[in-house]
Amino acid sequence: MKQSAVLTIRHFHLAPSNGRPDSWIWSLTPPEGRGAEFQDVRVADPRDLEALYELPARIAELRRAGARNAVLEKAVEACAGWITRTGLGGMAERIEALAPVVVEFRLPPEVADLEVLPWELALVRGVPLARRGVVFVRGVRRPDSGPVAQPSQPSQPPGSLPPHLRMLALFSMPSTSRPVDLGAHRTLLRAELLDLTAGAGEDAVPLELRTRQFGVSRETLKGMLREPGGWDVVHVVAHGRPGGLTLERADGTADKVGARDLLRLLDPARGRTRLVFLSACWSGSRATEEDNGDGPSGDTAALGSLAGSVAEHLGCAVVAMRFPVSNDFARALAVRVYRHLLCEGHELPQALHNAVADSVTDIAAAEGGTPLFTAATPVLFGAAARTLRLPGRPMTRGPLRGVPVPAVGGLPERPRSFVGRQREMTGASAALAPESGLRGAVIHGVEGMGATTCASLLAHDHREAFDIVLWHPRPVRNGAGAQHGAGSFDDLLRNVIVQIPGIGVPSGQSPLSQWRELVDKSLRCHLRLLLVLDAVDRAIDLDPRFVDLIEQFTGVGGTSRILLTSRSELPGVAPELPRTELPALDVREVRQIVPALPRLGVLARERRNGVLLEKALRGTRGRPGLLMDAEGHAATVRELENWIRRH
Repeated sequence: MKQSAVLTIRHFHLAPSNGRPDSWIWSLTPPEGRGAEFQDVRVADPRDLEALYELPARIAELRRAGARNAVLEKAVEACAGWITRTGLGGMAERIEALAPVVVEFRLPPEVADLEVLPWELALVRGVPLARRGVVFVRGVRRPDSGPVAQPSQPSQPPGSLPPHLRMLALFSMPSTSRPVDLGAHRTLLRAELLDLTAGAGEDAVPLELRTRQFGVSRETLKGMLREPGGWDVVHVVAHGRPGGLTLERADGTADKVGARDLLRLLDPARGRTRLVFLSACWSGSRATEEDNGDGPSGDTAALGSLAGSVAEHLGCAVVAMRFPVSNDFARALAVRVYRHLLCEGHELPQALHNAVADSVTDIAAAEGGTPLFTAATPVLFGAAARTLRLPGRPMTRGPLRGVPVPAVGGLPERPRSFVGRQREMTGASAALAPESGLRGAVIHGVEGMGATTCASLLAHDHREAFDIVLWHPRPVRNGAGAQHGAGSFDDLLRNVIVQIPGIGVPSGQSPLSQWRELVDKSLRCHLRLLLVLDAVDRAIDLDPRFVDLIEQFTGVGGTSRILLTSRSELPGVAPELPRTELPALDVREVRQIVPALPRLGVLARERRNGVLLEKALRGTRGRPGLLMDAEGHAATVRELENWIRRH
């Protein structure tokens, strides 16, 4: 989309009753500054314009009531009709005649909130502008609207940037009464993004992708954005509300962050981040002054939406959601946008247009059969959005290898896939939070239920909250049944001494007295330690001293935490620690893991293997451990068939 037109308002009148415009004149300046065209608009009934402002709230109300897709589409269709007849009127056909075209809104401050309304719904020969090669870009400043906010620090010169694309994907889901499963969203988005960038072989865009789901607090966000390499793309999946997002507090509960507070948190990304993808309901809709949060008002609040404020403050492009949307819709749309950006080399407006077109024709999607709703949901903000390309700077093409990861004592690799367990994981995550008032948590379940995987993911997601994360592996038996080497009590003491700088060698005679001394030293040093004991029930069976170790650790205060995994709930051991039992996953959840697996994922792509895959999934009985066992025996169809017969 090389062409860029400008849509502004030359004259307007504000109604005394509500301060909203009741008449205005659109002015369209075509590409290359050719003669402007005008369209007079007069609002006969103020309720028609009010319906546009209130459309996102109406959609939210219908969703809460469980309305069918057809009802959602009808509500959007009513607004599309008024936009076509009156709101844009004949201007819609003039815009469509310029397609493919990017149309920049540059409205006077007094009527700036008109830009967040869904003008792309205007119908030309029965099809909305959003599907006729027209992409609107909001949040572009008028030349006469005052100085544009400048980054607080200069952009990094190209030579100092990493030789690969860096993406930070955050999935914020605090402990609430109605948790939403973002595990599948995270797993599938991660798998699909890595597949997109690796699928092009030696021509691939090298991508470093960091994801985090649990413990996404204000401090965590600020700390991650301050990393020296910076982030090209920040992708945020969170509960949205007009003018804000929901992150986590230090105790794991919901933290409603207003626009101004969010902008302060995002400040380290100024001059570095080029695209923010707000996969959050309401992020592209109009926000009121009170929605922007506490603090002094400023230019960033005048753009009418959270996404507009972020685009203005960071000087970057922002993709946002106007309406409340489903998890599946948000993920599918994001993957389609990234596919066109990273694989097809399209500029962002073209990528978004193509992603919308793909989504409209996806009848299997949760929002299937809602072409108008789908077309009006994603919104594009920021002057930088007009020509944004990724990666946008010279890079050595090919799959990314060898990205250094900060070392953490013994912590296993981050799990490749994780779905379900939302209620269990949010509860355990809240217990690890700095101000939870708890000393840790116990995650337990029968063999193969995935307690180790849960603990590993929690440890990775809470890394920034601790000075040291020490992972103690499951014990190894020798021939006589005793414990030795990795996983033994003595091995844990050695690791604590090695992994914690400056703690010194304890002087105590017995291992238990040495452990007491180490705990006391860590308290005096105000050390924030996360100690993870994997398969601790087996460790206790082999060496009862682990019970005393746990009791001593949980019997003191401070910000250190302990996380235990077990096949049982450990009756009588540290009863003050909350217990989280892992139930079996249902078949749908197990099915969502498959695309992220190298072997089963490949088999699943071929329709002829559908029955075979379903038999394998049933054979797992909802246990992730058995699914991984099936993955290990899925090099060929015949090998997987043999596994199914054994299970």
